[in-house]
Amino acid sequence: MTIATKLLSSVSAGATRVVTLAIKPAAFLVKALIHRREVMRLGELDERGLKDIGLVRSDLDGALAVSWLSDPSVILAERSSARSGAASLRRQVALQQIALREAPATKAASAAAQPGEAGRMPARPAVSQALEVNPVACSA
Repeated sequence: MTIATKLLSSVSAGATRVVTLAIKPAAFLVKALIHRREVMRLGELDERGLKDIGLVRSDLDGALAVSWLSDPSVILAERSSARSGAASLRRQVALQQIALREAPATKAASAAAQPGEAGRMPARPAVSQALEVNPVACSA
């Protein structure tokens, strides 16, 4: 057994809980301040650099407007993921619309190429449900 183990084994469990409870909030505060400084450094990027990581200048301002005790990087991560989710949804809807527009042209071309096969081609189902987009996340 090492000396450190002997010293720690002689400390009561209550004392270690008190020390742990005192250190955790201080560690969280230090971590939040470090993340706040990193978010402030993101402010040095230009608009193109921010757009590359899925943010806009107002996202940084909003994240830095929260309390000093909270972590602004959590807010930025939520906003970035919401914006990328909305962008992916818009991209998916656009691809579906392009596919629907091209479907009649494809059918006509294949029907002209193979007249006997035209009646047997399966029809593409139309998109019947509207996809809902969050207008706040799409403001970029």
